[in-house]
Amino acid sequence: MMHFKQKIRTALITLTLATVAVSTFAIGNRAVDPAQRMSYIFSQLNLTESQQAEALDLLIAFSADQRSQMQAQREAMRASDTRPTRDELLALRDSHRSAQTQVLTDRLNTLLAPEITAELVTYLDAHRGGMMNGGQRGGDGSSIGRGHGKHHG
Repeated sequence: MMHFKQKIRTALITLTLATVAVSTFAIGNRAVDPAQRMSYIFSQLNLTESQQAEALDLLIAFSADQRSQMQAQREAMRASDTRPTRDELLALRDSHRSAQTQVLTDRLNTLLAPEITAELVTYLDAHRGGMMNGGQRGGDGSSIGRGHGKHHG
């Protein structure tokens, strides 16, 4: 019975961390061309072609780095004898999100004006994986993240 509980706990931890990895900013979905996915927000922010290319390169590298970090964290948790509680996992997720946002903001600020970076990060944050937002999009309710759909077509 204990072995079964440990497997369930390990599966839940893995699922939670995998969900966090999937929630890495909107650029993380590799099924669609990143330039195509980002074209809407880039045009809304009036980025030049050069800025778009630089920001896209930065976002792709950032996403790859985040996936690598999450894989390492999952492996470390699997190897650990202690298992975090659900509350500890949620705190870890929230801490990771905050750190992710700050690192991304700092990196984008080297390319873009701070107000443009803030709008881009808000948009990306609102388009994180839906599972972490209770199955809904729009993490923080900001206007650029929520109201973007009405500008299409």
